[in-house]
Amino acid sequence: MIAVKELRISLGGREILQGIDFVLPFGENLVILGKSGSGKTVLIKSLLGIYPPDAGSVIIDGIDIYNCSKEELNSIKKRFAMVFQHAALLDSFTVFQNVALPLYERGEKDENYIRQRVQACLQLVGLEHTLKLYPAELSGGMRKRIGIARALVYKPDYLIFDEPVSGLDPITANETLYYMTQIIKNNTATMITITHDISTIDQLGQKVLFIHNGEQIYYDSYKNLMSSDNSIIRKYFS
Repeated sequence: MIAVKELRISLGGREILQGIDFVLPFGENLVILGKSGSGKTVLIKSLLGIYPPDAGSVIIDGIDIYNCSKEELNSIKKRFAMVFQHAALLDSFTVFQNVALPLYERGEKDENYIRQRVQACLQLVGLEHTLKLYPAELSGGMRKRIGIARALVYKPDYLIFDEPVSGLDPITANETLYYMTQIIKNNTATMITITHDISTIDQLGQKVLFIHNGEQIYYDSYKNLMSSDNSIIRKYFS
């Protein structure tokens, strides 16, 4: 469970987040909405232990990550994985090496286990045939799906997507969305998705957090969001 309580964060003398407050139970998925510059990425980095708050707290499964030991914080960080907007694959690595990298970074030495995990995760995204290819040989959508496989390889509890379908053509976006929904169906991890694509919200999260200029103006279900009379939300969806 993630519990964010009255979170306030300032960067460069400017307050970026102002009193963010929500509880996300494990197994429920969250979509974060808001215009560019609203503070969505800063919130994510705070959940990852990167930006300490000026006030408030971030509690992950009962541990206040900014008021705990270094060992506890490192343990929490290892339970998160992130799929970046542009996949962030290493061009000089094969698909196998890219997907296996997090396992090697965590000290895994069992080569049979590593190969099995990589193959299993590639199968989850329909790309088990790409083991020996390099990123330059893949389409943009395939690279995105390899990024998903890499994020899943060490079985994270929390999986963060940053604009998962941004820049993709409609067919490729639908393919990426399909594999994301498979993660949800298999309950592989709790997903947190930053997106501007409002057409995908209902498929990606039970909960929606809407941030506007650093302030939380909504946290509830997608269903209730669509009936909100908040003028900012109504303008966003129009």
